[in-house]
Amino acid sequence: MSPPLDKEPDLTIRDLYPHLNDEQLAEVEDTLERYLALVLRIFERRETEAESPGDRLTQDTGAVACGS
Repeated sequence: MSPPLDKEPDLTIRDLYPHLNDEQLAEVEDTLERYLALVLRIFERRETEAESPGDRLTQDTGAVACGS
């Protein structure tokens, strides 16, 4: 299924923080990238060190399970 043609464009960091100058926006983007890299490292480590399949956040599909 393809996305609708009238889909709104994705928000950017500049849209979220219009009052910041270019240097400040670059700092925010760098901080966000480093934060996301840390989150990914934590996720990968948890998956690697899981003692049983029930301890993993993902199943054999590789998708993250959504809580219900």
